Amino acid sequence: MKSLEMLSKIALLAVNTEDFNNQMNNILQIIGKYTKVSRAYIFIDNEEGTATRNEFEWCNTDIKPQIDKLKDLQYSEIPSLRRILLEEGRLYCEDIQKLPQDIINILESQDILSIIIYPLIINNKMKGFIGFDECKTNKQWREKDLSILATISGIISNIYINRFNLLKIKELSSRDALTNIYNRRFILDTLEKDIDRYKEKNHPFSVSILDIDYFKKINDNYGHQAGDYILQEFTKTILNNIRKTDLLGRYGGEEFIIVTYDTLKNNTVKRISELLNVIRNTTYSYNSKSINFTFSAGICDVTDFSIEDISFETLISLADKRLYAAKDAGRDCIKYCE
Repeated sequence: MKSLEMLSKIALLAVNTEDFNNQMNNILQIIGKYTKVSRAYIFIDNEEGTATRNEFEWCNTDIKPQIDKLKDLQYSEIPSLRRILLEEGRLYCEDIQKLPQDIINILESQDILSIIIYPLIINNKMKGFIGFDECKTNKQWREKDLSILATISGIISNIYINRFNLLKIKELSSRDALTNIYNRRFILDTLEKDIDRYKEKNHPFSVSILDIDYFKKINDNYGHQAGDYILQEFTKTILNNIRKTDLLGRYGGEEFIIVTYDTLKNNTVKRISELLNVIRNTTYSYNSKSINFTFSAGICDVTDFSIEDISFETLISLADKRLYAAKDAGRDCIKYCE
């Protein structure tokens, strides 16, 4: 395969955003077959840039995969690698014994003799790297081939930039603009997946709908900006009193929905009761004015239905029915059974 043909195939794959994992694996396979290296791989850094992990790997015949051993590589263990990549724009060595000792230590354990690594630059920051190992000989690369590999690293960086931007757009479209928690559409889409998971693997969950009591009075007495402030502060209080694994969304207006995973309504009631007690005993201050409020809640779980009757519509409907029962009972309370 000629270099232009390889670049053409990679460029065609680069525009395919349907299956990212398959896309990257195919690109590495094309690179590996063209260069005839022992191993080609992509590492992606964590958000803090303190560690990196092997996300994708292609290995030639008779070469041992290393991907499972390199899922948490701390840069503190190989400080020379990040420094060289940032300062020189690449790490290239036909004999790894000429490299700094901290790099030699990690490469020797993988039977690497020669290596080329290019940083992946995403939004002007190094977010990982693409590498090529030779494990059978001390290989000297032609400058032409090094230039092609540099071009490929740029293409892969652009793929990651596009993926980052798409995920960011998707994330923004799933968030409520005022509170920055998930919106109604995202919650309902997630509930459908949760129901499928429950039916397949019996992972239980419960649904709670919370409604701020007499919210209209807050708007009337203190203004709509105060109402927005209360919605934001209520969101923060909820987040501080549920697990990170639970899902919180704004269902609409002053209504919020919580999906509590791997637990049924009896345990969820305890948690929502604790949250209600926190709200009762919290005074919020807006423009030097003190605001107190409570909420009502309706709770149900998957065991309230037969398998055939579970849907996000039936879950929402029952939680909503119990919410209105809580309102009819005088508000500032929780209903979870008939």
